[in-house]
Amino acid sequence: MGADQERGRRPRAADWGVPLLLVCAELTAIWLLADKSGEPLGRARWAGAGAAVALAATTLIWRRVAPWPVLVATVLLSAFGIVVAGDTDAPAGGMADGVALYSLAVSRARRQAVIGCLLALSVAFAADLPESREPGELVSNGVLDSVCYLGILAFGQLRRQREAVRRSRLAKIRREHRHAAEAERERLARDLHDVAGHHLSAVVVHSGAAARAGDPKLIRQALAVAAETGREVLTSLSRLVDAVSPQAEGGGGLRELLPQLCQGLNRLGVPVTLTVEGRARKLPAEVTTASYRIVQESLTNVMRYGSGGPVRVTVRYLPGAVELAVENEMLAGVRAVPSFGTGRGIDGMRERASRLGGDLGAGPAPEGGWLVTARLPATTASDHGTGWPEILDAVTIAFCAAPPALGLVPPEPLASGWPVGWVALIAAALAVRSALLWWRRRAPYAALSALTAVDAVLMVVAALWSVDALVLFVLGCPAQLVAVYSVACYGRAVPRTWHAPLLATLPWGIGLGTALAADPEVAADGAGPAPFLFGFAVACLVTVPFTAAVWAWGTAVATRSRRWETTALDAASARTGEVVHAERTRVAAGLSGTVLDRTARLTRAAERGLAGGDRDARAALDVVAGQARAALTDMRGLLESLEEKA
Repeated sequence: MGADQERGRRPRAADWGVPLLLVCAELTAIWLLADKSGEPLGRARWAGAGAAVALAATTLIWRRVAPWPVLVATVLLSAFGIVVAGDTDAPAGGMADGVALYSLAVSRARRQAVIGCLLALSVAFAADLPESREPGELVSNGVLDSVCYLGILAFGQLRRQREAVRRSRLAKIRREHRHAAEAERERLARDLHDVAGHHLSAVVVHSGAAARAGDPKLIRQALAVAAETGREVLTSLSRLVDAVSPQAEGGGGLRELLPQLCQGLNRLGVPVTLTVEGRARKLPAEVTTASYRIVQESLTNVMRYGSGGPVRVTVRYLPGAVELAVENEMLAGVRAVPSFGTGRGIDGMRERASRLGGDLGAGPAPEGGWLVTARLPATTASDHGTGWPEILDAVTIAFCAAPPALGLVPPEPLASGWPVGWVALIAAALAVRSALLWWRRRAPYAALSALTAVDAVLMVVAALWSVDALVLFVLGCPAQLVAVYSVACYGRAVPRTWHAPLLATLPWGIGLGTALAADPEVAADGAGPAPFLFGFAVACLVTVPFTAAVWAWGTAVATRSRRWETTALDAASARTGEVVHAERTRVAAGLSGTVLDRTARLTRAAERGLAGGDRDARAALDVVAGQARAALTDMRGLLESLEEKA
């Protein structure tokens, strides 16, 4: 069941728009074919074709609710309209069934969509068969129908995949929320146990041993250790919760997130420097989140296991990738970094990088200290996979190459009387120019530039040889429009693409200008270069509105896609920081009223005992041991609450 069907089984008001437009357009076109006396269609044929058009358009109201019945009905009604009209060129079919096929391709899987396309193509061929006057006409109609139906099928399936990809990406981010919360709970629980559990347990053990021995010297040593340990626990627990400021993840890119992240550690006494190399640019939401998390986890490890030396964070923007490096320096006289921890943090970072197609390394730095490096792609990989995009590109090439190629063959060839060799050469040149569109997604500007250069040469040759050959380029003009659209839609590597529609007009200006300049009658007037300039200007002015409109369409599509990425994805990614912040807030609240409070009392009692006499020291030792046990009990309760929520 498609997404539209899941929202409701009954048609909505928006479903009436397309049928009304089709009825108006097709009935107007059919009316224009008949003169006031009802010829050439005749009143009966006109009424039958009009009824078929109206019924086919009406069935489209249910195209989202029941795409299969609607496709079958529109295909049969369109065929009936063509048969009644008695002319394959009559605009009585092909539009409603195209819309129905698109709806089926959007709402159904590949197998059903392909079956629907074959059904529509078979019925259309059967309807054209008795009405075609010559075999060439039947072949031409069959080729055009095949290209159109296959293109509609590819468009529908691509939209289906695009919506599925968006749902998948949002689902990944929601899973990221859960994983981030779970990872944060695990990190906090692990660090709570390591930082507070070991230290407080040591205080209990040392205090009990000193109390049993009764030696005043041992008691004072135990109090000194307890005071120092208490201060370390207080500092470590405060850093544990506040070290990495989660509020920085409210939005924005790495330029906004990382400085605040580093400043948070600077305020806690950990010197961190941030260096950005290359031209900083907006990254996809998934890449930004992964980069932030990798730097965050790396800084946490440095703070937890590092030697206390300065930390360097480096971000390098490279073509198609972003590199991250976090390294801390060894202080003089400090031994190498020990391999503490379970390694889950590093595994999590490595998994995060690999999900995006990147890689990550972590380990001791050559000069000492700890080094984490990561390389992530600057663009997320397409989840469409191979298949429909390539099919759509092949259909686009065929659609752009078919009209001029059909203009070279019977029944009404434009190249009448031309040598066969020239016809074959021209057909090959037209096919080559259309084949350049195969690279319209990967290198749109290169495809447009190459197509413009080829068209300019071919138009000059056509203008000097036969003006009739220029008509072939009129039939092949969709190739230039597709190239302009591709630059506007896929040319993200180029900051501005407004000059693409101007570039596409150059072959037309050169072709018409050359044709006027080569005209003997114009040359006899002695006008000099004026005919060429006049033809160039006229051709450019006439074609610019079309190329500009297509460019605006492509720009609108690209803007809409980027807006979705920067709103829906960024907003969803920002929630990852919110859930992590919520976990830290919960742990901070649990620590503030329990473990931190009892550890502070422990520290103050130990300091008072050290300042007093032996009796005061012995009493203080009992207080220290009691507060340490109570803090351990509170910490176990907090750890249990973390495990329960996980």
